[in-house]
Amino acid sequence: MKRILMEEYHIDQLPNGIRLVTVPMPHQHAVELVCYLAVGGRCEPLEYAGISHFLEHMLFRGTAEFANSTELERAFEEIGGAVNASTDVETTCFHSRIHPDYIERGVGLFASMIRRPCFNDMDTERRIILEEAREDFNECGEQINLDNLMVDLLWPEHPLGASLIGSPQTLNAIGRQQLEAYYHDWYHPANLVICACGAVDPALLRRAAEQEFGDWERRPLLAVSPLAESQQWVPRSRWVQDSDSQISFQLAFRLPGRGDERTMAIRLLRRILGWGAGARLPLRLREELGLTYSVDVSCLMLDDTGYLAIDTAVAPGNLCAAVEEILTVLQRLREVPLTSDELATAVRTYLFDLDFSRDQSESLAVRYGWGLQAGYLRTLEQDRRELLALTPDYLREVMQDVLTPAVMNLAVVGPWTEKECHQIERLLHVSPL
Repeated sequence: MKRILMEEYHIDQLPNGIRLVTVPMPHQHAVELVCYLAVGGRCEPLEYAGISHFLEHMLFRGTAEFANSTELERAFEEIGGAVNASTDVETTCFHSRIHPDYIERGVGLFASMIRRPCFNDMDTERRIILEEAREDFNECGEQINLDNLMVDLLWPEHPLGASLIGSPQTLNAIGRQQLEAYYHDWYHPANLVICACGAVDPALLRRAAEQEFGDWERRPLLAVSPLAESQQWVPRSRWVQDSDSQISFQLAFRLPGRGDERTMAIRLLRRILGWGAGARLPLRLREELGLTYSVDVSCLMLDDTGYLAIDTAVAPGNLCAAVEEILTVLQRLREVPLTSDELATAVRTYLFDLDFSRDQSESLAVRYGWGLQAGYLRTLEQDRRELLALTPDYLREVMQDVLTPAVMNLAVVGPWTEKECHQIERLLHVSPL
């Protein structure tokens, strides 16, 4: 296949510290404009868990130029946009598609949100977020969100172990004073990356950023909460009774940070385990045994830690069989190298996805915008070279290194029995993984 290589991105920086990333996609008829701020769940005091997400919502509630969210959203719509945002553990992202003729206007709208919020209607927004948070609890007030249960297992008493949405207790503790102080600490030029992907000139993005953000005063960066060395030596589990028709569970393994040299191998192993019709876990649990409708395998790769998670749901009575089969599949990957055909297939589909992403402005905005903000800026060609260098023996070594009982954690929610709990606890502690 003939490969046409182009400059993948262009980086610039304003004197006040704002970093700019332009990704040229001249064939596109839209621009994905994204603002990444380096603030998320791990930046929060435990007593105010959820404040990053609360603050993200509040930036839609009116600015110096726009009285409310309706006016702001209509202003984006006038330039082809549909503004949205998200908060994760390390970053808060504001993004919108816009027409290429209105890049300067789009940057100005984001400047209005990020620089001049009015913090209107806090109590109304709090009620909305409380409704969102209640989805994570059952009628007894117990946490049933598997992701939240898992991070609490992995990082107890640390901001990484708290819910990104927060709890009723922490959300009700956040007042205007706390919100404004948190905004002042984390929303400033040195903490901001602006990325534009599409038919956009880097010089135009810089002019627009200088016009709208250039006079924003630079402040020092704050440090995030350090993560103590893992104190886990044996499997951990969390069991929550819930009156559901199925038992849902998540089995997760603590991982090193994304800068670890094994990261690409881990990402490929995730696909071998859970991506596509021939992936090992769906093939075994669904197609061959009929134990579940679907199996999802995901990776959370943070700066200094992370985890690989396997999620599924089964009928009562199938829990033990499903957990045992998952451990058996993992053990086989640790013991027997992949065949050359299985590795070639997994690499080929991954390479296809990398090529497809060249046409997806949202995907490239994450790769380069988030990548610059997270200190993990990688080109498509870097990923391609690393993938092609992976071997069956190396992948088996990585499996043996990172998927071990000492870093295994299980969260279970549903109508499980005490007998199932005892059987699986024994299984986790005697697993040859």
